[in-house]
Amino acid sequence: MAYTNDELEKLNPEEKKRKLHDLQMQIIMLDSDNRKVQARKSILEAEIRKIKMDQERARIELERRKQEYDKIEYQIIKNEEDLKRMKKKMNLL
Repeated sequence: MAYTNDELEKLNPEEKKRKLHDLQMQIIMLDSDNRKVQARKSILEAEIRKIKMDQERARIELERRKQEYDKIEYQIIKNEEDLKRMKKKMNLL
């Protein structure tokens, strides 16, 4: 229940003490909750940075593998052409 300033001044000392204690407990709990949320935020930020770095590494590795694949594919085509040419030469002999 929210009290106005006038109502708070009319409370007896024992009630004021109890209200003060209640507010202090709420402040402590909210502060604790906030620290937990801040810690979780920091953990998530670190995880996001790691995932982004992993994505970049994966992108680089994918590009490297594509280049290697293209080179091998070219080598296969070249080898097949060489084989055909040699077979033709052999047939001519």
